Amino acid sequence: MIFFGYKVAELLENCPIRRADDLKKSFRLFVHSVIDYIEKYYNNYKSLYQSISIFDEVHIEKVEWKSVQQCSAFVVNQTIDLDGLFNDFNHIKSKYIDLKERFGGISKQVESFILSNLGQSNYNGTSVNHETSSCDDYNLQDNLDDSDVSDDEPDVKNKHKKTNKSIRPDHLRAYLLDGEHVPSLRKLVEFVFAIPGSNAFCESVFSHMKYLWNNNRTKMKHDLVGAELKIKMNTHLTCTEFYDYLLTKPN
Repeated sequence: MIFFGYKVAELLENCPIRRADDLKKSFRLFVHSVIDYIEKYYNNYKSLYQSISIFDEVHIEKVEWKSVQQCSAFVVNQTIDLDGLFNDFNHIKSKYIDLKERFGGISKQVESFILSNLGQSNYNGTSVNHETSSCDDYNLQDNLDDSDVSDDEPDVKNKHKKTNKSIRPDHLRAYLLDGEHVPSLRKLVEFVFAIPGSNAFCESVFSHMKYLWNNNRTKMKHDLVGAELKIKMNTHLTCTEFYDYLLTKPN
């Protein structure tokens, strides 16, 4: 009876025995059908999820070509040139290796890049502005090497490393691919990061739509609602900041 919970157990005790047994049987069948559906769904897409997991890796030098090749096999409705993908992959990998220790570290570079595209905004939950986030203004502590740490302070370097901000994989790829002609890899990255991890984002869009498309704005056309949602969901600018931004764009 614990399986059904205390309150349900009380209700079942007050039901006729035959009725209670039918309800228990029906509930068990429902639970098993849900479990079977979930297992079937994830088993069917198990290989896909395993292959795209490489794009969660922010240490790109650890990613192997064979993993990228396996992932490309799941891209449908688009042709990916494997030779081009191989060249693109190695180019971006070399770029990452070259940049990761420069300008205060790759996390500083990615942060500066994201902020330059979003304006003053929240990055990883912390409010930062351009003046304090440029690559040139990094703290010299980022360049600590073994000679800077005395034998009496063995944990200083490790402690500093732990305080570094983590990098979002999508932000890292956006930074590395920016300005690069890597069409095959770009297709693959766009495919992977277009797959939602959950339906939370979709639900948040519906919530925003409810406030935009209220009883006082019932005559709005679908295109206008869609345009407002795109602006609201894809920028951190206020209405005034976005208006000022548009004024700087002649087209």
